[in-house]
Amino acid sequence: MTIRNFLFGTLITALFLATFYFLFLPDTHIIDLELQIGQTLPQDLVAPVDFSLPYSDSEFQEIREAVLSSVPIHLSMGGDVWDQLAQRLYPKLYLVTFDSTFSRGMVGEIASLYAGGVFSLDQVREFYGGEQAVIHTGQNTMDVQLFDLNEINDVRETLEIRMGRWDLTDAEMDSISHFLRPNLTIDDSSRQANARSAVAGISNIDTTITAGSVILPANDYVTERTLEYLQQMKSADLDRRGFQMSAALVLLALVLTGLVLFYVHELMPDTWSEVNRFLLLGVIWTLSLAATGMIWVALKKGSGYPYATMVTFGAALTSIFFHRRHAIIMSLVFSLLVGLVHPHPFSVVLIAAVSGSLTALTVWDVRERRSVPLAIGLAAGGGIGCFLLLRMLETSLFSTSILESSLALLIVPVIGIGSANSLIFIFERVFGVFTVLSIDEVNKTDHPLLKRMREVAPGTWNHSQTVAELAGRAAGAINAWESLASAGGYFHDIGKMKDPGMFIENQMGSENPHDDMNPWMSARKIIRHVSDGVSMGEKAKLPRAVLEIITQHHGTSLARFFYNRAVTESGEDSVDPSDFSYSGPRPQTVEAALVLLADQVASATRNLTAPEEVGDVVARVVDEKDLEGELDDCHLTRRNLKTIIRVFTSVLESKFYKRVEDYPGGDISG
Repeated sequence: MTIRNFLFGTLITALFLATFYFLFLPDTHIIDLELQIGQTLPQDLVAPVDFSLPYSDSEFQEIREAVLSSVPIHLSMGGDVWDQLAQRLYPKLYLVTFDSTFSRGMVGEIASLYAGGVFSLDQVREFYGGEQAVIHTGQNTMDVQLFDLNEINDVRETLEIRMGRWDLTDAEMDSISHFLRPNLTIDDSSRQANARSAVAGISNIDTTITAGSVILPANDYVTERTLEYLQQMKSADLDRRGFQMSAALVLLALVLTGLVLFYVHELMPDTWSEVNRFLLLGVIWTLSLAATGMIWVALKKGSGYPYATMVTFGAALTSIFFHRRHAIIMSLVFSLLVGLVHPHPFSVVLIAAVSGSLTALTVWDVRERRSVPLAIGLAAGGGIGCFLLLRMLETSLFSTSILESSLALLIVPVIGIGSANSLIFIFERVFGVFTVLSIDEVNKTDHPLLKRMREVAPGTWNHSQTVAELAGRAAGAINAWESLASAGGYFHDIGKMKDPGMFIENQMGSENPHDDMNPWMSARKIIRHVSDGVSMGEKAKLPRAVLEIITQHHGTSLARFFYNRAVTESGEDSVDPSDFSYSGPRPQTVEAALVLLADQVASATRNLTAPEEVGDVVARVVDEKDLEGELDDCHLTRRNLKTIIRVFTSVLESKFYKRVEDYPGGDISG
């Protein structure tokens, strides 16, 4: 892979992973399980994440009120209250008792009570029902119990008891006791500030569950508490495990993407080496992933995670542009990828894999009108069938409506396969990768290049017709792409039109220009028809697959006739085989190999005089190319080669004709 290919590959891989990251990494944990009170599960229900269960609104309000009521009463001690009372109390006592000693003692006793603090319980109870208090004494603050303080009524009662020895009227007693007042007053602003601070610190979390904790043991009954746990799990914020979970999902997605890249490198070498094909493959599956993500984002909030994916879109285009077997593999990997972020991975992987595989196997031949509706029907039927069977098995499909899921699995293949079919033309033009329809368009004898070949190189045209028939018939016999092999046969020698007289089949009895050339020059003239053909094909906008056949139809073989002549004239040590070798590459596809073999066989049998010799010549040519290694890169089996020999022999025997005798044994280079 060149630097350019590597850069484009990196770009499309990054785009694919970015699509996965932004559309599939969930903002909440993907827990989509619904239970009913009284239900049991055969296994433990384990918390997959840390989460907390909050109080209900009513419970939290009760807690808030309890906290507010628990805030101690704040009392401020007035330092001058007793001084004012003392000045009035002593004269009052002396006037009613005329006993200075008693009066001073009584004032001292009351003073000690005020020193400890005197408050009004009735006033306190208007704000606070507890027993704690905070005393502010100017510069100091202390926490006390209300029962450690002196209540104003108790102070008055103490005074009345001590004054009992004196025979005082009630009016006289009241005049003494009722002018007493508390020296502790309520500081409600300070208490409110403390209350607000206390309420702000209240947590609404009732219970915290750590990941791995058993929420519901196996075979235990579901309770209301279980349902509360489940509901809270569904809304658990990813921030608590955000980096860990995101990193794990992205790394797993990267592993799956790496497997795909390895598969493309090993089993799709033409796609790996050509930027346009690689980009097309990447764009197809990136669009499939993006469309699936948007469907999930749109539907999951209303009806839970859907099981429908756009795997049918990717499978259809991969099957059409590349091959059915590649589409199946890509569908399986895509299914695993979406399974990473679905709450029911087994179910969604199975449903997507079945739908994608059925699409790949049926939609590839777009020439068949029934291929699209058949693929839609099988993909939808396979997906719905898997869903219903899984529903019967109760594999965690608790929260999804049968009707909604079945409808989605029916509609999405219509959208996926239908849109894939409508985008074929655009993708062909944008990426230069052509389908069977494009191949069929050029697999016709009225193509302008072929019409021109009939006029300027009639011998090459006759040869090309034979090659096209041989390659096409053999492709049909081994289940290869018949129209591509046939088109490759028609166009493989179009480069000979640039200088048709250099090729024996077009000389029509005239002098052979190679007789006056040295073999090196002759070989260059002959070999050049490959590059000339590619140039002509590119200008005529032939499909890439046909251009590849033109490039590969001689592989890396020798222009043997001129090589042998050079060896005869100059000696083997003076001749470099690379000067007489085609630049290749060897055939990379079965169809290219069939054109190579058909070309060699058609050339080798053109001078035969007896049809019974055809079979032996065909077998010899095929075996020679196999032994030379020209068929090593195209995956033809020995069984395929036997079938090819049989078909070639049958076709040539049925249309046997005697060709003009040119070179001994026939020139199998052109």
